[in-house]
Amino acid sequence: MVKFIQENYSNKISLREIADAGAVGQSKCCKLFQKYFAKTPNEYLTHYRITKSIDQLRTTDRTITEIALSSGFGNPSYYAEVFRKWMGKRPTDLRRK
Repeated sequence: MVKFIQENYSNKISLREIADAGAVGQSKCCKLFQKYFAKTPNEYLTHYRITKSIDQLRTTDRTITEIALSSGFGNPSYYAEVFRKWMGKRPTDLRRK
């Protein structure tokens, strides 16, 4: 399931798809993620997307919009909101450092 997320994070992914990748039901999927990562599958996915976006912010000159979309976020505003929630700063603040 983790491998599925890591290989498909840039696409829209549902809980059903994550669970199917592990050949388990959605409830079991959630329990396994909680047990091993202390996160829901969606929280793990979001964290992975943020991590991948940070790599791009630090190593590319791509725009925030390009990074947001390539990291699997539907739009740059939502990306900035989630980034701020998880990181405590804006993507542009990280890029400036």
